[in-house]
Amino acid sequence: MAEDRSTETKEGSKSRRCIYCGVKAPLVWVHGHGQCGNCGINVQECCQGENCVLR
Repeated sequence: MAEDRSTETKEGSKSRRCIYCGVKAPLVWVHGHGQCGNCGINVQECCQGENCVLR
């Protein structure tokens, strides 16, 4: 599991150090996944093993 390196709260915009390019950039959400605002590499998958529970 990836380490959360955010510098702000979950509610605010995050500025993280990308594990690929090393730049401190915000996490940008595109089509359900998070990507580095600098290099655009997917750093947070859209599905991380969550299960849908129907009630």
